[in-house]
Amino acid sequence: MKTSIYLSAIAAGVIGLASLSAQAATPSNLLGVAVAPQSNARTIDLTSGKNYINVRHGDTVNFSANGQTFAVKFNGVRQSFDLNALAPAGALNRTIKVYVAARGENDFS
Repeated sequence: MKTSIYLSAIAAGVIGLASLSAQAATPSNLLGVAVAPQSNARTIDLTSGKNYINVRHGDTVNFSANGQTFAVKFNGVRQSFDLNALAPAGALNRTIKVYVAARGENDFS
């Protein structure tokens, strides 16, 4: 009897952990997602030595750096992070901090 109670408790714990890992935060819902560059999006040239950028939640921004162009849609929940987390390999040669403001909080256009 005690053995079946223990096995039931262990099974419930394993199922609970599995459901938590299925809902675990992924980089895309924490930071945003890499997308194709868009002609109507704001473009930031990162070759001038910028160490940080300001964006708004929901913005799609094109970046130009080291001969590469890439774009990011900032729709995650983190308010600041290193842009290297979403940039293509080799695009950035330094840390560039991204600060994400809530929609309507600031105008960075």
